[in-house]
Amino acid sequence: IEFNFPVSHNWMSMSPVDFATRSAADGSGSIWVGNTDAVYGSSWRVELRLRPGRSVLEQAVTLHNPTDTRHRYYWWTNAAVEVWDDSRLAYPTQFMATHGFTHVQPWPIDESGRDLSVIRSQTTGPVSLFTYGTREPFVGVYHPHTSTGTVHIASPAELPTHKVWSWGFDAEAMDWRRALSDNNSAYVELQAGLFRNQETYGFLEPQDTVRFTEYWLPVRAIGGITRATLDAVFNAQRVDGGSRLSLGVNVTHDLQNVRVRVRQDERTLLDAAVTLSPREDWRQTVDGLRGPSPWTFELLDASGHLLLAHTEGRYDVVPPERVRVGPQPAYRYPLIDQRHAQDVVELGREQELNGQRLAALATYRDGLGRFADSVELNKAAGRLASALHWPEAAAVTTPNETSRPVRWLTKAHLRDTTDAETRYYLGLALAAAGQTDEARQHWEAAQRFRETRAASLLQLARLAARERDFESAVADLETLVSREPDASFAGALLVSCLRLAGRRPAAQTRLAHWQDVDPTSNLLRYENTKLNGGKPDDGLWKHLAADPNRILDLFDQYAALGDWTDASDLLDREYPSVDEPLREPGVVSPAQHVLLAYYRAFAHERRGLDAKSDYRHASALPTAYVFPSRASSYGVLNAALRANPDDATARFLLGSLYLSCGLVDEAIVEWQQTRAVAPGIPTLHRNLGLALLLEHGDTGEARRVFSEGVAHDARNVEIYEGLDRVMSLQGAPAADRVAALRRYPSPSDMPPGLVFKLALALAE
Repeated sequence: IEFNFPVSHNWMSMSPVDFATRSAADGSGSIWVGNTDAVYGSSWRVELRLRPGRSVLEQAVTLHNPTDTRHRYYWWTNAAVEVWDDSRLAYPTQFMATHGFTHVQPWPIDESGRDLSVIRSQTTGPVSLFTYGTREPFVGVYHPHTSTGTVHIASPAELPTHKVWSWGFDAEAMDWRRALSDNNSAYVELQAGLFRNQETYGFLEPQDTVRFTEYWLPVRAIGGITRATLDAVFNAQRVDGGSRLSLGVNVTHDLQNVRVRVRQDERTLLDAAVTLSPREDWRQTVDGLRGPSPWTFELLDASGHLLLAHTEGRYDVVPPERVRVGPQPAYRYPLIDQRHAQDVVELGREQELNGQRLAALATYRDGLGRFADSVELNKAAGRLASALHWPEAAAVTTPNETSRPVRWLTKAHLRDTTDAETRYYLGLALAAAGQTDEARQHWEAAQRFRETRAASLLQLARLAARERDFESAVADLETLVSREPDASFAGALLVSCLRLAGRRPAAQTRLAHWQDVDPTSNLLRYENTKLNGGKPDDGLWKHLAADPNRILDLFDQYAALGDWTDASDLLDREYPSVDEPLREPGVVSPAQHVLLAYYRAFAHERRGLDAKSDYRHASALPTAYVFPSRASSYGVLNAALRANPDDATARFLLGSLYLSCGLVDEAIVEWQQTRAVAPGIPTLHRNLGLALLLEHGDTGEARRVFSEGVAHDARNVEIYEGLDRVMSLQGAPAADRVAALRRYPSPSDMPPGLVFKLALALAE
């Protein structure tokens, strides 16, 4: 099973996960897995539970946004199931929709007459379709080859859409079988998601939590899948010309004296008491069917409670006459000069949901050029700029000026003083500028409203903790978790504040509670080492060392509370070495991680210690595979440059941080200064050259930077690609481009992309 959050097949699909195991008093056992997204900072965790005596795998999912700003997300569970050519998909719907909801088609027989529910009939390429117009909670696949199958169940109120993916049954599909398996086997993907397709995203608001449960059931020797509930999987087929009914049932737990009934019209064809067990399948053939009238099957427990019912051919689907089959209409925005302010807001929102945050901010800013007083545009621009850490950047670049996010959000607030979301984000922007009293007023106002209550209470608690008022911090967090009982992140901060307030017994009690809620939490595990020194968590240090970002995640939480001692302790520790595959691919150890070293120096400085040697040590570390993107990194790197304005490593990283937030001009300034004193930093010329070319179209300076980069970063493929690109734009002779590409230091192993460009240049 692949868990896809906040996007599918994402940048962290191959990352190590947070994990835990638990045994419960009822004999059930759980495996917990989870992770924090490196780009947006949102987190997911899954509890996979088996209960004694039940053949159901429970999958309890929790999605949470512990960051200060909203982020896009979706969730898709994706289970790969081996199939054979005669395997049959059981998707109880009459219609399926394509990606992007561009086309709706019949199911299982498509418009060309192929039965797409059977693998061997998928003869025109991959099948990638989403259920449409159904509220049935189950899907599955059954394999006559092995007389087994798999069923997925989820409430349509929680996960309304299922998807099927298959490579199909054509020549290309056979190639994929050979490429992706050791035995030339095929597979399908049974998927379930929160939204109608994988082009649809929502916003997960700050401190918001989404919870739901999915279930996986085995199927054995019943001939197929007609219907499934959490108690049973049922299959039925007419046989002998439709006069008899072949029945099969798998149950998920022992059932004594249950009743099985079959009726057609007013006649009862079967009414028997049976004992069923998940260890055995139940099969029976019923005589006496008359004509095409639908039959009804019922399975009831000993007390008469209905466990499963099915009437032939009937599913909870939208009537066909209400479904528009074929191409679907697509909305098109008005031409630019015909757009109203709301059109611009909606376009920017769509871009944000599609992950195009910089394009969205440009859309909002362009809109403000025409509708400067629009409340929604000012709010949208300020909110997104806050998510991109522009307030923290402004505190470094222009500390004596009012930041753009503050200006935008203030304008929106003055026009609509009742908007709690505007006040919350304005509080964030003001706090980044050091105006904590003003920020407090906005958060106090915003916490009165449900949609901003949790996020505002968290900010107020942090502010109180930084002022050493831990009792107020505890009170705010107690209020938060009393209203959000699944908020394990806030619960972990509550444990920290109780400990810092000197209330260790209360902290230990809360720690035990919240570790039951979320045993994967690194913050709770670290708090455990602080509160229960006699019960060390030796695995924690190796787990944190596997990815230095885990350490920085914890650092940021303690720094936000003003707890520089615990933050510093995290960075002063000597961490064990971790080998792949336990280690995040590409990362260096904590001891060699340059950003972590700068944070260590910063923490020492905040504690009043002499940090000069720490900053010097950090400046000497390599920058490879370090990508600054945290809001807190602005203050850290700015402190490093205050300590040593000639620190080229800190300046290079600051440029990378600016770029991650879309502040390209600021990044160029930092990188140009770095280039003047330390041109040998890897990727410097690649980054600077592309920024000059793509942001400003400055082909002359970009060419000089790329040409210089050949000498300093000789094996960086993108330097040569950038140089060839800029020379082509300038109309340089083909011979000059050939000469530039041939500067690659090892012609015998030149990457294929460069070989192709060289061949094109030679052919001109």
